[in-house]
Amino acid sequence: MSGIGQLRCPREGESRPLTVARVIERFAPAYWERYGSRMRLEQRKALQAILQCRTPALGGHRYACGCGHEHHAFHSCNHRLCPRCGAADTQEWVRKQLGKLLPVPYYLVTFTVPSELRSVMLGNRQAMELLMGCSARALNELLADPARGCRFDHAGFFGVYQSWTQDMRFHPHVHYVVPAVGLDERWKLKHPKSPKFLIHAQPLAIRLRTLLTNALRDHGPIRDELFWKLAKTDWNADVDRAGNGENAVKYLGQYIRCSVISDHRILGLEENRVRIRIKNRDTGAFESRIMDGVEFVRRFLLHALPDRFHRIRYRGFLHARGKPRLLWLQL
Repeated sequence: MSGIGQLRCPREGESRPLTVARVIERFAPAYWERYGSRMRLEQRKALQAILQCRTPALGGHRYACGCGHEHHAFHSCNHRLCPRCGAADTQEWVRKQLGKLLPVPYYLVTFTVPSELRSVMLGNRQAMELLMGCSARALNELLADPARGCRFDHAGFFGVYQSWTQDMRFHPHVHYVVPAVGLDERWKLKHPKSPKFLIHAQPLAIRLRTLLTNALRDHGPIRDELFWKLAKTDWNADVDRAGNGENAVKYLGQYIRCSVISDHRILGLEENRVRIRIKNRDTGAFESRIMDGVEFVRRFLLHALPDRFHRIRYRGFLHARGKPRLLWLQL
């Protein structure tokens, strides 16, 4: 233990709130008994970090309270899946991205892989890297295509990988925040032909299908049978207007270091089950859903990312190497 700071002493009789971490702690033994032998390395690391977060296992600091008492505060694990950690990092990231916004319309472009590829993507760093690379390439190519109306030889955007739905199922997709501005080869400012339109979604989906299926087959994650099935499948992409970009940045901020499900969505524990709140995407209304406790932990750990996989990717003039072009646009 080291360091002395100021911290409020918990009031006598104060109860611990129901949190995601408490649910995981309660059902972790049963989960381990059922799935322990099948856990991936990144899942084991995530579970261990969550169970040890803010416990004596990680050490801590000694704090002095204003009332004259001293007590210990244990260290955080700082794991990117931990429901207790990451809030400060998220706020800092959002602040930095808001400072880079340009005075132009923004768009939120989303690529979703078909259901046939979910098992391939699960825990497969190589496949996830290919998804990020191919989706960025598809977007960059079509933004530079004169036939699409943009002609951005130098575009800029950033993408965030996300893998969960409201009910925590594995559903890999990538969101890109795209400013409707770019530069041509001579660094001349370029805008889309219409201030209310960036690019059609269907060509993006088709281009991703071509790039990603070929890359997956060439690098080994899929065989010819699945390749031809994917080639005949309709893929999904969406292009939505995002105003001045501020709300899109804040929306994606919740996926940077925040966890799969937030504490305020845990409504209660009922014997061996958990009641959670979800948002119906079709109606926009909030609903409650009951889930087996072990299944809750299983779904939660599905989203543990492999080591050295970066959820956020910056492209074009938003990449560190593109800073001169960004400064040119900001003039």
